Amino acid sequence: MRVALISDSHGTLPPLLFDRLDGCDAILHLGDLGPARLLTELAAIAPVHAVMGNTDAPGQPELPPRRRIRLDGLPVHLRHEPWSPGEVGEIEGLYLHGHIHCPRLERHGRAWICCPGALVRPRGSEAAYGLLDVDERRMSIAIHALDDERLLQREAWPRG
Repeated sequence: MRVALISDSHGTLPPLLFDRLDGCDAILHLGDLGPARLLTELAAIAPVHAVMGNTDAPGQPELPPRRRIRLDGLPVHLRHEPWSPGEVGEIEGLYLHGHIHCPRLERHGRAWICCPGALVRPRGSEAAYGLLDVDERRMSIAIHALDDERLLQREAWPRG
């Protein structure tokens, strides 16, 4: 299963994004989406799971503050604000967030914390997105520069 990780679009989906995410099985948007119509545009690529960011209007049912989903049995936790290592502890799972506008990929025991960067107004980096490949045995996350698909960070690990 290939899953796109994006965040902080702030009302703009760069045209390159649609090419970069072609073939994904799902899209996870980690907040600061902008108008809800962007979810419809993303859904033309793949099913979308999104959370509310600090700049999103409250009360949108499609943008809860947090989500927990499973991808091939892996617990995946989504929210906009960063996770701290103390919050995730040693519990297996993938903890995704946005908000900081720069890529982050850290392992803490059996937990991983990841921010794919920002599509708009990146900080200390360039516009970026992530790709998660997951199955019952392995996972890998690659964070790419949006403009030229250059690899910025990559980690892979066995599951179980």
